[in-house]
Amino acid sequence: MKLTRISLIFAFVLSVFILSIIIYGFVEVNPRYVLALLRDREFLNAVFFGVKTSVIATLFSAIFGIPSGFFLARSDTFISKLIDSFFDIPLIIPPLVVGALLLTFFNAPFVKTFYSFIFTASGATVAQFFVAFPFSVKASKNAFELISPTYERIAMTLGASNIASFYDTTFKLAFNGILSGLVLTWLRSLGEFGATLMVGGGISFKTANIPINIYLKMTEGDFDKGLAASVFVVILSFVMVVFIKSFFKKPKNLE
Repeated sequence: MKLTRISLIFAFVLSVFILSIIIYGFVEVNPRYVLALLRDREFLNAVFFGVKTSVIATLFSAIFGIPSGFFLARSDTFISKLIDSFFDIPLIIPPLVVGALLLTFFNAPFVKTFYSFIFTASGATVAQFFVAFPFSVKASKNAFELISPTYERIAMTLGASNIASFYDTTFKLAFNGILSGLVLTWLRSLGEFGATLMVGGGISFKTANIPINIYLKMTEGDFDKGLAASVFVVILSFVMVVFIKSFFKKPKNLE
């Protein structure tokens, strides 16, 4: 009991620290500028661009991340551990470094002759995918690790194929964990700044997402609009986190 109370104190202090920063930002922002965002074409374009690129990045993260997570969950070899370590790299290196590496790669002759990714929406999408896809892999891996392969074997003894037994048992049980990982991947892509700025160039009305739009407003000296946009991002992030916590608590039971 004492240990629980001590840990509560630490959690309370950390919560107060976070809330103090957020609340002060809300107090300082002028509501008029928050409402003006709804009429700001530059900001709305940044929202549309950010949503579009982040959804595409999340889609590719699902396509590649879910199977990768399943492989890592079911394999305990040196190769799987090495691959798992590779997937940690985008999480531990700064996004600006990711952007610099992507710029170097996209400038390679064999890439430039195929497609020009630099300062384009495609390049920004790739940057967001590179930074965010580990969330899909890690969430899928953790979800699949909680499900015993025994369910699949039982289903196959009852006549189900490999794919059907996987889908009807393991995938359905792990679905909530996978989906929560994809939501986090989308939020990470939507809020990506460094790599997207380096590769996309942060061009207004072309390759600027929400964080870049905030950065541009701040550098131009328009602090009121920048703070208002920041408050908007905080509200969006909070709503999505509450959504995740509320709807993805427990895996579904087998029907």
